[in-house]
Amino acid sequence: MKRTMMVSLVVALLGTGGVARAADPATAPDCSEKQKALDDAKTQQKEAASAKPDLSSCKDLKGQEKKDCEAPLKEKVKSEEKMAKDNVSAAKTALACCKKPDKKGCAP
Repeated sequence: MKRTMMVSLVVALLGTGGVARAADPATAPDCSEKQKALDDAKTQQKEAASAKPDLSSCKDLKGQEKKDCEAPLKEKVKSEEKMAKDNVSAAKTALACCKKPDKKGCAP
């Protein structure tokens, strides 16, 4: 008697767990926009990583003048690369929070 009660209790618990899991995909939020944003940010990061500064305007200069001319151009490329990396990080966080809103660090 005790054994049949335990078995029926386990079956009941497993049965409701299966129903709850089956309902989850239907209530899952649509994160396709955030996934697309992440894909776009990754593409932008790849482009920024492969970008070279256009130093053609400094080619006629020499010495310190050339260095002073090239420095801002190189710094601009570095800042664009860092900004693209930050965009990927933000997009990853937004996608993770969309998939699991209860995750630590996600705004309610």
